[in-house]
Amino acid sequence: MVGPRARLWALYLGAFVLLTLFFSLVSENPDVRIAHGVLAYLVLIIGASRQAGQGLSFVTVVLSYLAVDYFFVPPRRQFGDASTLNWLILFGFLIVGFLISQLFAQLQRAVTFAGERTAEVERLSAERLQLEREVSTVRVLQEADRLKNALLLSIAHDLRSPVATLALVADPAAGFPADDALRRVADESRRLSEFLTALQRFASSDAGGVMQRSAHPVLDLIDTAVRSSASLYVGRQLVLPTDTHDWHALCDFTLTVHVLGNLLQNASRYAPVSEPVVISLEGADDAAELTIVVSDRGPGIADADLDQLFTPLRRTAAEAALTEAGGPVADVPMGMGLSIARTVARAQRGDVSYCPRAGGGSEFRLRLPRADRPAPTPTGARSTT
Repeated sequence: MVGPRARLWALYLGAFVLLTLFFSLVSENPDVRIAHGVLAYLVLIIGASRQAGQGLSFVTVVLSYLAVDYFFVPPRRQFGDASTLNWLILFGFLIVGFLISQLFAQLQRAVTFAGERTAEVERLSAERLQLEREVSTVRVLQEADRLKNALLLSIAHDLRSPVATLALVADPAAGFPADDALRRVADESRRLSEFLTALQRFASSDAGGVMQRSAHPVLDLIDTAVRSSASLYVGRQLVLPTDTHDWHALCDFTLTVHVLGNLLQNASRYAPVSEPVVISLEGADDAAELTIVVSDRGPGIADADLDQLFTPLRRTAAEAALTEAGGPVADVPMGMGLSIARTVARAQRGDVSYCPRAGGGSEFRLRLPRADRPAPTPTGARSTT
C-alpha cells in the first residue's frame, strides 16, 4: 500500500513532468521569456516545500534549475552555455529555490515543535487537574479524620461527668436516698445512651461522616442543655429567652445540646457567682440562620489567646493561673470543649465564635441554620435561680 509521502512525491514529480512537457512545446515561441519559466517552477517549488518536506523540495529545485537552463536560457535546449547575465538569473533562481525550501522546512519544524509543546501542555494540564483532584480528596480525608479525632476527644472529655455522677450516686457513703439515686442513674444512663447514639451516627461510615439533621424547636434545645447543666448552676442565676420563640433549628438535637452544654460549662467556670449567665437568641424573621448567645461577666479572653481559643489542648493565661492554684479547671484541657463545640457546629453547617461582651465578659455564639419560616421576635426574658 502506497503511503502519503510516496503519493506526494508522485504528485509533484508528475506535475514537474507535465509542466516541463508544456514548456518544451511553447519554449520556441518568442513571447515566452525566462520570467515565465522561473515563476512557474518557483510555484512548483513552493508547493513541494510546503507539503512534501525538505527532500522533495531539494529535488524539485535541482530539476527546475535544469529545466529553466535548458528551455529558457539562450542558447535554448542545451546546458551550460549561458551568458554572464543569464548565469546570474540561473544562480538567483537556484538560491531563491533553496531559500524557499529552507524556510518551509523551518516552518514545518516549528509547527511540529508547537504541536509537541501543545500536547505536552495538555498532558501537564491533565496531570495538574488529577493532582488537584487528589489534593481535594486528601483534604476531604483529612477533614474526616479531624472530625473522627474530635469525636474521640469528645467521648474522653464529656463522658467523665456522667460517669462520675453514676459512681457518686452508687456509692453508699454518699448518702443519696434510694429513689433519688435510681432517678439520677436513669437520667444519666439515658443521657449517655443518647450521646453515644448521636456520636455513632455522626461517625458512621454508612452516613459518610455527615451530620444527620432535622428541625428542632430552639427553645427545646436550650431547655434540654440547661437541664443537663443544672448541677453547674446551683445557687447561680441563669437568664433564659422567653417561651414566645417559635424558631426551629436544622441540626442534630443531641449533639447540639452537647455544644450548648459545653458553652454553659465554660461560662460557669469563669463567671462570678453574683453575676447571671444570659442565654439569648438573635436572628431576623427572614434570615436563613439563627444564633444562640451565651454571655457571662467573666474576665473575658486576652488578645494573646484569641488565635488559639478553639485549638485543642491549649490553655489561656487565666486557666494556667487557675491550674497552678489548684482551681476547678486543673484537670480539664484548655479549649477541648470549645474545639469540640466548633467541630460539631461546623459539621452541621453552623459555627461557634467568640466576641467580647460589652461592659466586660465573654459572648460565645452558636450559629445554626433555620429550619422553617421565622416566628415573631421575642419580647422579654425570664430568670431561673
